Amino acid sequence: MKDSGVEKTRASEYVALLPAAGTGSRLPDRLLSKELLPYGGANGDGSPVISHILSCLHQAGVREVIVVIRKGKSDIPDYLSGGEWEQTRFSYKITPGTSGVPETVALGLQDACGRRVAFGFPDILFKPKGAFVKLMRRLETSEADVVLGLFPTNNPSKFDMVNTDDNGRVTDIEIKPQSTPLELTWILAAWEPSFSTYLKALTQGSPGRLEALARESGGSHLGHAFQLAMADGLLIESESFTEGRSLDIGTPDDLALARAWTY
Repeated sequence: MKDSGVEKTRASEYVALLPAAGTGSRLPDRLLSKELLPYGGANGDGSPVISHILSCLHQAGVREVIVVIRKGKSDIPDYLSGGEWEQTRFSYKITPGTSGVPETVALGLQDACGRRVAFGFPDILFKPKGAFVKLMRRLETSEADVVLGLFPTNNPSKFDMVNTDDNGRVTDIEIKPQSTPLELTWILAAWEPSFSTYLKALTQGSPGRLEALARESGGSHLGHAFQLAMADGLLIESESFTEGRSLDIGTPDDLALARAWTY
């Protein structure tokens, strides 16, 4: 049984993991990695998109970050080496490419060293800014192996849609459904070393299970790993931010919307 009733999260027990190994193929004619494209920022100053999740992690007290990058995206570590992030320790896993997010995440987990993980996508903006704190607190005060941060979306066909019971326990995940009554998608996650161990074993020892799900949905998604984890007995819970919002900057239209996004 984990300790309950804590008022603050045990931030020093966490390492953040950010997957940035994608090609950004939906955003042509750009000179920067998509994670460095500008959004509105705190003062409408055109901050790099990745700075949003880093500031949220900093607010939650997480000071160590693993970034998985594709070869050729050296502009990301160049930016992160600047003085703005001098209080954060970064490490990098470099890959020529992976089969999808599960493999990318498993690669980053090689450096997690049995610690709790705070996970998010460096090309997705979200509110409230303090969402990680709620996820981490629930992880520490429940029996969950994983806690997902859920946000509303009007575009379910682009996301993993999540169903929960009245207590926030995740009961089902639908991968990019064409139609669904579900309204919430997961954007963030926090998990115990138990899920890290599970995901590494899944990608290295039983990749066929993920590949079968990927064929059904046209791609490999971390939601597939969560589905399999639940089927194998791991407990996934959630924190819902029904008044929150999120924005994936992966298309030109959404990137244009991001230019007007402020905290």
